[in-house]
Amino acid sequence: MRSRITTIFRQKSKASILTIGFTSSLAAGYLFNKYRPVVYADTTKTPFVIGEHKSSLPTYSMTEVAKHTTKENGYWLAYKDGVYDISAFVENHPGGKQILKTAGKALEACWKIFTIHQIDHVYETLEQYRIGNLPPGEREANAKAQEEVVDLFQYDPERINATENFFIRSEKPFNAETKPTVLVSSFLTPIEKFYVRNHMHVPFVNINEFKLEIGDGTSAHTLSYDDLKDKYQSHTVTSALQCAGNRRAAMNNDAQGSVQGTPWYVGAIGNARWTGVKLRDVLESFGLLKEGKHVQFVGLDCDTSQRCYGASIPMEKALSDDVLIAYEMNDETLTSDHGYPLRIIVPGTVGARSVKWVNRIIVSNEESDSHWQKADYKVLPQSIKQPQQADYDRVPAIQESNVQSAICYPASTEDGNKVKILSVKPTGEDAKNQTLTIKGYAVGGGGRQVQNVQISLDHGKTWLQADLEQLAQPYMRAWAWTLWSTHIPLKDLPSEPFDVVCRAMDVHSNSQPDSPLGIWNIRGVMNNSWHKITLKIDANFSKKVTN
Repeated sequence: MRSRITTIFRQKSKASILTIGFTSSLAAGYLFNKYRPVVYADTTKTPFVIGEHKSSLPTYSMTEVAKHTTKENGYWLAYKDGVYDISAFVENHPGGKQILKTAGKALEACWKIFTIHQIDHVYETLEQYRIGNLPPGEREANAKAQEEVVDLFQYDPERINATENFFIRSEKPFNAETKPTVLVSSFLTPIEKFYVRNHMHVPFVNINEFKLEIGDGTSAHTLSYDDLKDKYQSHTVTSALQCAGNRRAAMNNDAQGSVQGTPWYVGAIGNARWTGVKLRDVLESFGLLKEGKHVQFVGLDCDTSQRCYGASIPMEKALSDDVLIAYEMNDETLTSDHGYPLRIIVPGTVGARSVKWVNRIIVSNEESDSHWQKADYKVLPQSIKQPQQADYDRVPAIQESNVQSAICYPASTEDGNKVKILSVKPTGEDAKNQTLTIKGYAVGGGGRQVQNVQISLDHGKTWLQADLEQLAQPYMRAWAWTLWSTHIPLKDLPSEPFDVVCRAMDVHSNSQPDSPLGIWNIRGVMNNSWHKITLKIDANFSKKVTN
């Protein structure tokens, strides 16, 4: 109830979307200035300052910058004292051309490309395109105009104690993965600890005016929030939800190079009880079950050009009893970060298809024309090193998740992507029993139950069977994850640093590959290779055991 009341009474006066008389460059400069003022050029955290005057470069006025807002003239923007020509970046970045096609303005295109795709070290990337300086005084004019730009993130919720539960990958839009030890602390992931994947800002919703539109492109029907809850039978599903890019960072390697996208470790996943109404019941009530091959979903998270997040699933999947229009998570009203008032839940399918803040459902013979369906969340061929080389129409959109597992305990409180060797000192029952406990999660994907999880201490030469905690679920409807654990005698562990790897197998004997080399793709999606951590038993504890 808290979420609903908060959303109703947080309404603010509507701001105009974009100011007349602004140049694209002025506003774009503001967006960079406001949201990401300082970055670091390397892992030593030495401040990397950009946008300051460089005497070796020519001067361009804002009038000149404003002339470069098309493909023919190039795309320029200003930041602090700097002028940048980002034409090559826009043309080469995944989805850049499609974004420009719908945006129409360099400001909006730059903002979308840099924020939606979560470019790492965005300011360092920007500085590579530096071509000149603004004349004296125009930097101040840029700063003076800042307050007139709409803050797209004004309705993002307050996220209390976020750093305790998450590794935060970006602030705006907010993207955060659950820390490993938090993941395996309970079978159902608490709402406040469930990973957050936002492609844009969190939209404002006035629940008294909210309508869900359902149609086939020629006719449409509407339901209020209360209509949906009152007119249809509720249904609850326990299902894991996982970002297609989970474990993306582990795909980076020297032989094939780095992948593009948010550098998730193992925490872009969670398991929850979802309650709502069956999508098929709603479609059936309006006679739409046999009208098309796909069901499209559109969310309320839209940019200034009203380009909204969207996705679609095949009609065959939509007819499943377990695809929901959900309004509750773990028996509580959805929070704004998780899609309040309504979101789609597509069990067994990558999280990108479970559209949050859904307000339109369209039955169609075509899949969604959303950027995230057409030109993202696709496994591109390994030969493609630059996404602009891809013929996206020839690559199918990802739907089902694959079999996956990861080690979550022991784990550091630091970002797992940066931890090379973790020193472990057994405590509690482990110290008493002279064992080392290893814990993690596994999912089958596509409704396939996890059959077993195995652990190896010798890089796959021999394997130990883990104990499983899982729900009894119908065949091909195993949507919930499996938690697993094993206890290894300390006497069986090497004294030197050693690797621990895990792999899972589902009931169809699908298993994880030993390396990401064979599944590498430039977008870094669907990495389900063996997960590996490197441990070392604390030296002082080892001495006690020996003595």
